[in-house]
Amino acid sequence: MRPKSATRVMIALVLTCILAVLLSLRYLNYSLPVAKEEIKVETETKYIEALGYEYQPQPKDKQSWLPKLISYGKSSWSKSELDSFSDESRKILKTGEDFVPQTLDPDSDSLLILTPLKNSAKHLAKYFELIDKIEYPRHKISLAILVSDSTDNTLQQVVKAKKKYQEQGPKELRFGRFEIYRQDFFYTMHRDQRHLYRNQFDRRSLMARARNYLWTRALKNEQWVLWIDGDLVEYAPSLVNDMIAFDKDVLVANCVVLKTYGTYKGKKIVYDLNSWQETPESLAMIKDLKEDDFLVEGDGTPFTTHRKHLNGFGKDDIIVPLDGVGGTFTLIKSHVHRSGVGFPAWLFQHQVETEGFAKLAKAHGFGVFGLPNHHVRHESE
Repeated sequence: MRPKSATRVMIALVLTCILAVLLSLRYLNYSLPVAKEEIKVETETKYIEALGYEYQPQPKDKQSWLPKLISYGKSSWSKSELDSFSDESRKILKTGEDFVPQTLDPDSDSLLILTPLKNSAKHLAKYFELIDKIEYPRHKISLAILVSDSTDNTLQQVVKAKKKYQEQGPKELRFGRFEIYRQDFFYTMHRDQRHLYRNQFDRRSLMARARNYLWTRALKNEQWVLWIDGDLVEYAPSLVNDMIAFDKDVLVANCVVLKTYGTYKGKKIVYDLNSWQETPESLAMIKDLKEDDFLVEGDGTPFTTHRKHLNGFGKDDIIVPLDGVGGTFTLIKSHVHRSGVGFPAWLFQHQVETEGFAKLAKAHGFGVFGLPNHHVRHESE
């Protein structure tokens, strides 16, 4: 039996030696030099988990975040135009890469009428009568009204009008949209005091806030925006089409009023003095102003502005450049608002609200114009 036992012992020793050799080789494998071509190094981190988030490294050829510049059908650029862009922008313009549509295209020829109202119940019948006469495709017109700080039944009448147009009336008289907004600013003032200089800044700043509230909520993909006062009593049915035909960024009609008393009784005189053009004299006056000086047109102001108002042009002046506008009947290309041009509720070049809007629009490179002989008539006071 000894030979068998010895054999078993020898086999066990051999197996032990083999195991020891294998373990030694496994250990030495980490320290022995290996040919460089056999080493595969991972040069990119696939992901890093931190705080529960997975980090994905960006490829080295990551495209720019800049969207492709669109210019309404423009497919080629001149060398001088391309030279004005950065290298990255030129690459985008040439190749068209990175383009992701972010907004809806403007609805061609669509018109959004915007009107802020306060205690305007007695004016609404005439307001809607005039809008009904506008010579423009009804389905291309949208209407948005803001009612603020009203103590009469303005809101109830507007709601009733919406139901009439959009639900009860014939489909061909329905607006593309009819939206009503209610936002109170808790500011009251007797109507007889609203034109006093001491009240103008607070009053106009509040009006700017109201206008900004309205257009930022109501504007969708319309091509044109038309601001109309709620207390106009007359304008030509063709006026909207006439104004659109001029194809200007900002265009205002001349607002007049029929005087019922005094020296000018029975005559139409200018009502909206907020539409004006700077003159050499007015620019010289502005240079001497303090930073916080507030300019407003009309009697009783501490500054003589020397500006040329819209009614100061002749019958042959069809369209004129302006530096300030009112808001009684003002047509604006919607891309002006979309570019960030609103109504300053603070002083911008000594102006607020609609006049500040005109200054801001010009600072952005947009054109501002007026029509001296295209009249709209305001309610008599």
